[in-house]
Amino acid sequence: MEKSFQLIADALQAKFPEGTVEHGQTTAHAYIPVQVYIRRLEEVATGEWSWRLVAEPTYYEKDAAMIVRGELTIMDSTRSGIGAARYIREEPVRNVTSFKNAVSSAESDAIRNACDKFLMGWQDLAPYRDWSNNPGVQLNGTSVTSTGGVTSILCTRCRKPITNEDNLFLQVNDIRIPYCLEHVPKHLKKNK
Repeated sequence: MEKSFQLIADALQAKFPEGTVEHGQTTAHAYIPVQVYIRRLEEVATGEWSWRLVAEPTYYEKDAAMIVRGELTIMDSTRSGIGAARYIREEPVRNVTSFKNAVSSAESDAIRNACDKFLMGWQDLAPYRDWSNNPGVQLNGTSVTSTGGVTSILCTRCRKPITNEDNLFLQVNDIRIPYCLEHVPKHLKKNK
């Protein structure tokens, strides 16, 4: 059975498992490792996604910085991503390992940036981002506050609030997309 882009997009945008978000030196530097995004892409869109660099990596000798640009394509939809990283500069010979690691790190950053444009990780990162307070940001029918509190969760199809009974059914059947009982697609229901 061929998947539709909307089904893939809904599954890509689903919340990641608890503990997925990692933190840099402060909570303002919360991020999701690139491997998590790639794993989700493989699980949800196997054979339907691709990543490519759109230009050679650009390095800025003066700043010891690397910039990578690429495109993430899922089915017929493409989003661009840009990533940056620093490398260790040694005179007179450049540290080749550091330079290669910077290219890899910048590419990982670019992939995360492109995944962000497909709304991946938004539910997980919203508590750490200022944009989560904007009323225009709704994630699968869920508004997320900067304190991590969730206002009403709405059914993806009918936009009615999800009840406790709906939520219990979704949890028991490991369905991550919010549906009311009336609108759960048949292929997501398990034979019990």
